[in-house]
Amino acid sequence: MPPLRFFPTVLFSLSLAHCLLAASSDWPQWRGPERNGVLPASPPLAASWDATGPAKLWESEPIPSDDEGGHGSVVTANGRVYLSVVWHRDEPSETRTITDLILRLRLNHQSPSGLGKELIDKIEATRESLSPTLRGAKLDAFTEEFIEAHLDRKKKELYGGFVRTRFKKGKLAIPLPDYETLRTRLEKPFPSQVDFETWVRSQGFAEHVQQAVLEAVPASRRVAEDTVVCLDGDTGKTLWMTKSPGEPKGRNCSSTPCVSGGLVFAIGSTHLYAVDAESGRLAWSQPLPSKAPGSSPLAVDGRVFIQAGKLLAYDAATGNPLWEQPQIGGTNASPAVWIHGGEYLLIASGRAEIACVDPATGQIRWSTPGGGDSTPAIRGDHMAALSSKESIGFAGYHLSSSGAELLWNHPTDARRSQSSPILFEEHAYLFEDGEHRCVNLLTGKVAWTQKIPSSITSPVLADGKIFAIINNGNTLLMLSASPTNRVELAKATIRALWVPSPTIAGGRIFVRAREGVHSYDLTRSN
Repeated sequence: MPPLRFFPTVLFSLSLAHCLLAASSDWPQWRGPERNGVLPASPPLAASWDATGPAKLWESEPIPSDDEGGHGSVVTANGRVYLSVVWHRDEPSETRTITDLILRLRLNHQSPSGLGKELIDKIEATRESLSPTLRGAKLDAFTEEFIEAHLDRKKKELYGGFVRTRFKKGKLAIPLPDYETLRTRLEKPFPSQVDFETWVRSQGFAEHVQQAVLEAVPASRRVAEDTVVCLDGDTGKTLWMTKSPGEPKGRNCSSTPCVSGGLVFAIGSTHLYAVDAESGRLAWSQPLPSKAPGSSPLAVDGRVFIQAGKLLAYDAATGNPLWEQPQIGGTNASPAVWIHGGEYLLIASGRAEIACVDPATGQIRWSTPGGGDSTPAIRGDHMAALSSKESIGFAGYHLSSSGAELLWNHPTDARRSQSSPILFEEHAYLFEDGEHRCVNLLTGKVAWTQKIPSSITSPVLADGKIFAIINNGNTLLMLSASPTNRVELAKATIRALWVPSPTIAGGRIFVRAREGVHSYDLTRSN
């Protein structure tokens, strides 16, 4: 168990035994109390806002995000708000380290492997032949013509920025083979600045590449602490923080905690933690088999389940490992629960399939093609899921003890496939990357669809209204959960993060912003 520091300020009792098995006005875990994006018990919410949007109630103290703190969503229980963060910072150091963050943000590295060698060679040959007099609007026009002529729609989305950056840099862009050389030293510290400079100058880099690399690597090293934060739901005041040494893994650390049985279960960069929800004291921790997963823990019936390269189960009270299922891979999808025939079963998306798993033994009961990073949504014996396999895409199933019957599917070619669907009444709602759609859960008939500049954040539903974050996190959108047509009720500029999902509880919505958590009142129309 790693050392832990505990910072108490205010304490009060919390008890939540089985967070997903009963209707709740809290949002105690990823995708809500029933793990499907729906809040079953909500006060009436306003059906519109004025131009200023919903009234902001509070902002928390600064809490880092993205490369500094990940993209995990917040949860609520008994008037408190919880968040798990791998809290990064830089500290002075004699050593010098080339990190993935430095390559990506300071040296503009993006792997172009998906373009294929022939197209990569053409991009690089064109870049090197660009005249220095081709600048400004003329260069922009030339670049867009090149992209239009050589990249298909999906490659435009994935690699358009790569081409624009390379052409803008022209002959001063870092050659692609030089990036591969730099990657051989990724996360391998040099003892000193002198050692670092000696290595850089011995690699045969051009002078401008040497200068760029030496300027990009700071006189500091990245460190991180696995952190669970507890806020007062009414004021946003920090009640406690519990910290333990972690490893700097950047935005890969994007897990959402789960509150159950008086404990907060949280995944950090290196460990799974159980923390007392009232006091913040550590109950137990267990090392992760795969570091920095984005999967969110599920706690039910005295067990905790996570996906970290494989599906694992732990005793909720002690942290003792119970079983592991290596056939279900992946690190970003989160397990869900299916209640069938008086028992509960796990439904988990692996890399290439969706599986039904016995929670007591880890035995796979059945599996069906699919899988990916999205969390399946289940209502009764029906399930909707978004697969990373384009040929399957968005699909609906009827579940039984013998397997999952595919009722319908709509192939997709979205750039990203992480958003999780909502099931409400007889329809499934999916707000995937770039498109909103509503589909009849039983027949698969598309009720409505519309192209929207969406984010990969998953939408949530309360009081018959759907709330989604769009426009790279800038806009909160409220729609009617209507199968007839897509009805926008209101929208507001809130500048949230574009990956975490919003959380609704007690008539309020909680969103993760770049520098903390913000809360808004949804009950008033202003």
